[in-house]
Amino acid sequence: MSEKLPAGSQTVDRALELLECFSAERPELSLTEFSNSSGFTMPTTHRLLKALQAREYIVFDKTTRLYSLGPGAMRLASIIIQRDDINAVVLPWLERLRRLTGETAALHWLVDQYRVCTVELESRHLIKMASGVGRRYPLFAGAAGKAIISSLPEDEIHEILKSAQDDGIGPLVSSSEGEFMAMVESTLEAGVARSISEVVDGASAVAAAILNSVRRPIAAINITGPSSRFDGEAMDHAADLLLEAVEDVERRLGYSVSKAN
Repeated sequence: MSEKLPAGSQTVDRALELLECFSAERPELSLTEFSNSSGFTMPTTHRLLKALQAREYIVFDKTTRLYSLGPGAMRLASIIIQRDDINAVVLPWLERLRRLTGETAALHWLVDQYRVCTVELESRHLIKMASGVGRRYPLFAGAAGKAIISSLPEDEIHEILKSAQDDGIGPLVSSSEGEFMAMVESTLEAGVARSISEVVDGASAVAAAILNSVRRPIAAINITGPSSRFDGEAMDHAADLLLEAVEDVERRLGYSVSKAN
């Protein structure tokens, strides 16, 4: 007879124990691995995983048959990270980037299949561009979104593009998925993404993704300005500064240790 799902606080404790099975070395786990690590029976493990999946704390890949942390867990983690480490480390760089480029510098956070502007230091020019703190944007358009999406596994990129197409909202920046994937390759090679008039007409932007210790994107630093002033040469200069900024941020947060793996 299969073991019944435990009730009350014991259920919460066991669900949390399953979440704690994840680690930087094991970001994806199978049902059997969860059961072996926790000591729970397979039926109990499966029921607990289904409950966590319903709340989006974990997601299940039908192809690999593996579970990984989902957007629910990322939303909670982002609250802490935004409040503490990330902001403290990124803010001085945003100030420096604004000073050296003269344009608006911002941090865009990955939330589900979108990016959200969480910190923004606007240009001191009278004519300037700004994303707006708290505003949400798709990942397939704009430099910050493209920097983030290009650092995701290819199957996740295709899933995001399909979801956007099913919703009738994108991709807005390419005539084909093949062209978009070519952009992904060039972004990975350069380390930065660029956009011109993709989200706001007349705006240019350049951005670089911040990757965590398992080399998944969590955010992007974005610099944006009017195309009439923030032209190709200015964007090249900003790109060099962004690469320096991201490397330093990842190092200070302890995220660069796995880069050579």
